[in-house]
Amino acid sequence: MDPWRPFPIPGAPWARRVGGVRGLRVFSWLVLLLAVLAGCRHVTPGVAQVQSPAQVRYRPSQPSDAAGRRLLLELPGSSWDAGLLAAARELASLSNSRSSGICPPAVTLALARAGFPGDARFAMERNSGEFPASLLDDLHAMDRFQVPMDLALASRVFPDSTVLWVLGAAPHWGDLDPLPRHITLDDTLALQANVPETMDLLLYVATPDGPVNRFHMTPGVARWVDLFHVPGEYRLEVVQTNAQAGRVLFQFSVFVESRPAEPAALPAGYQTQDPILATGLLYQALNDRRRRAGLGELGVFHPFEALAREHSAFMASSAVLDHRIPGVTEGVAARAWQLFHPAAEHTEDLAVAYSWQDAMHLVWASAGHRANLLCGDCTHVAIGVALEPVETEPARLYVTWEMLSFPQGEPRPITRPR
Repeated sequence: MDPWRPFPIPGAPWARRVGGVRGLRVFSWLVLLLAVLAGCRHVTPGVAQVQSPAQVRYRPSQPSDAAGRRLLLELPGSSWDAGLLAAARELASLSNSRSSGICPPAVTLALARAGFPGDARFAMERNSGEFPASLLDDLHAMDRFQVPMDLALASRVFPDSTVLWVLGAAPHWGDLDPLPRHITLDDTLALQANVPETMDLLLYVATPDGPVNRFHMTPGVARWVDLFHVPGEYRLEVVQTNAQAGRVLFQFSVFVESRPAEPAALPAGYQTQDPILATGLLYQALNDRRRRAGLGELGVFHPFEALAREHSAFMASSAVLDHRIPGVTEGVAARAWQLFHPAAEHTEDLAVAYSWQDAMHLVWASAGHRANLLCGDCTHVAIGVALEPVETEPARLYVTWEMLSFPQGEPRPITRPR
């Protein structure tokens, strides 16, 4: 039986650059890579023809054969995933000799084609057709993570009646909002990881031309990525950083393969909108939508308006749409903690557009952002709008929504800031 694929995926360019988060794994990665390469010399990635999905997402399903059903029984609480199964089938199809192993580049390719977002590992066994019981030892070893597992089991029969089994397994640390697998040049991507709030997350994005970018992420909050300026494959990893060693929670690819449509010209005589007037109209539009959804209106929490407006100004002056801007601001929640007590519960949406109507449409069109605007526990809201400081072109509006609840009472200013 071949060893489990080491993780992170070999060949990901950021595996050498993360320092303490991943450094403990580099030596074992090299050793395992040398071990499996000997069995990969007969594998030719790209031979199998598969139908690539339109989205990166988990695809819970049910196995269609007895072997798959038995596998689920061996690990109660696990789930069968159709995307992971597609990757396992492709790896089985790429094995063109009895000595072929699981080649790391082929694993990367198969997972990218399948659009499976988890940190998957694979093992194989050859036998005369009976259930591959020896693979279960490795599967039970993975169970030490004590989280649900995504599983898949593919098989292939050779002319001599030998059966190749490929087992795929991945810890299911949380859920990832479905993402488009193909995006246009210069498009943006909203990435939201729904994991326990106790996790500190980092997002790594490896671009086709080499640079690796690192971003902070907040569980349950969409992270906008605006890096897709070169055609090709982008590798993304979401890493938990508050463990003793870094742990990969999600990893996947998105592809930039087409140019965006030509932007529509602004109407003749276009006038930049007044940010103060836009703020009042956004309050009204939000409560109108909440009423139509059967929810109560939100009161305006004026003490936080200055913080929301300040954050929008930071974004406008930096031309960065983000909840935290390194070297500029740690965000509204951090600023509120310094200036007010007790702490409020924040749910934050951000947008940039040429008009308040377009900004509202952008967040409403995103399921995760719309859920923030329709939060049932929120009682108040503070909205801040700022103009982009440009002179030679129409200025855009940067908008910050702070959806608020006060489980310990309304915050009051601290006499002496911390």
